Amino acid sequence: MEDFNKVRTEIEHRMKEHKIHEDVIHSFISSTKKVHEGFSGKISFDKIREPDLNDLIFYKELKKNSLLQKNLNRLVVIKLNGGLGSSMGLSKAKSIIPVKNGLNFLQITINQLLILRQRAKINIPIIFMNSFSTRDDTLATEELRGINREHNLPEDFLQNKVPRLNAETLMPVGDGESPGNWCPPGHGDIYLALKNSGILDQLIESGKDIAFVSNTDNLGASVTSRILSEFIKHDLEFAMEVTAKTPSDIKGGIPVKHGKRIELLEIAQVKEENVKDFQDMDRFSYFNTNNLWIHLPSLKKRMESDFELPLIVNPKEVVGQKIIQLETAMGAAIGLFEKTRAFVVPRSRFAPVKACSDLLVRRSDAYILQEKSGLLRINPEREFGEVHANLDGNYKNLEDFDRYFQQIPSLLYADHFNVKGPVHFDISVKITGDVTIENPTDRIRNISELGRTEFSNETVSFA
Repeated sequence: MEDFNKVRTEIEHRMKEHKIHEDVIHSFISSTKKVHEGFSGKISFDKIREPDLNDLIFYKELKKNSLLQKNLNRLVVIKLNGGLGSSMGLSKAKSIIPVKNGLNFLQITINQLLILRQRAKINIPIIFMNSFSTRDDTLATEELRGINREHNLPEDFLQNKVPRLNAETLMPVGDGESPGNWCPPGHGDIYLALKNSGILDQLIESGKDIAFVSNTDNLGASVTSRILSEFIKHDLEFAMEVTAKTPSDIKGGIPVKHGKRIELLEIAQVKEENVKDFQDMDRFSYFNTNNLWIHLPSLKKRMESDFELPLIVNPKEVVGQKIIQLETAMGAAIGLFEKTRAFVVPRSRFAPVKACSDLLVRRSDAYILQEKSGLLRINPEREFGEVHANLDGNYKNLEDFDRYFQQIPSLLYADHFNVKGPVHFDISVKITGDVTIENPTDRIRNISELGRTEFSNETVSFA
């Protein structure tokens, strides 16, 4: 490993050359020094436990209340929008992918807010945190232009970028001119980005002192006056929405305690021998949805002193080279505040799209866009919860997915739907219960070749 002074000099030079803010440079060098001194990002699992009952507020026990103008007047909505659809084979903002009724994530999100504004008779602002890679796609969205004009607020602010580091030397990779030499510093960067952009001060000065923060690709995340009123009632500084784990959520970050405060633990921070403990659904029954509620003056005050989020050391391999990315999670800030709670919310508030299998479910009739609210919700005709879809590697990229799914199957009565091998859904079919469609060959087969339009609790294979 290189001498740290040499590493520091190279990092500082590269980041200054790309006009990265001094605060970000200082934070990144501090994180790199930790790794140089042997910090792995892994934590001890001793004495870690699930939050106590008095740390939790159950959404289902909260009374429905009206859209109180005095509360909503204090609110700003912030959406994390820095992700490319790289996991789906794209090199553009994931949020411009059509999801439902021809509308993309951005359009659905903005429409939800416009409906809320109309109902509440309050012009609640919405701001997107973009990355350098997603900003142009986002700001090209016609519905977004001038949306915050009344408040004299921008439509977005930029997430920072930091160098990827050689895993052996900790020197920045490449020459800094390729986008692949850089990476986002995790969504924990939101706090520095808000502060350094001046938007944090601007919001507080304009009376917007509570932020609801969530991911743009989570179409279940919407403003709810139930949580907002409870947040204000308890004079909270920071709150996290959590929901019950299912087997598909065992890798999600979990709220924990090993002292007096609620903290967030990510799987990347867990030693290999403790992974089973982390994933134990009986021991840790909730996971973080990344829907957060933040009291902005408390955030500003906290950032005036030591504001250091737990460091995540993320090893990767890029073009055959072993690298590390140094990241933080925004939910981990809950451990820095005194007045915190975890809101246990229904699954309907967590409907992300991380892969094409998620997109299939959202596009299907198992989900509907509610006309009155604009919210994407599970179809009320379903007698049970989420559909679990599993598409193999043939459908990983959106381009292939769209080609294979010319017609979206009806999943209204489906539990589990698996597709193995290249199958072209050239006609509409109905899936009920647990169904697997298999094509053991490399040759694309049309679903119509099976001579049926309904499949129920069975495995069907092409001959």
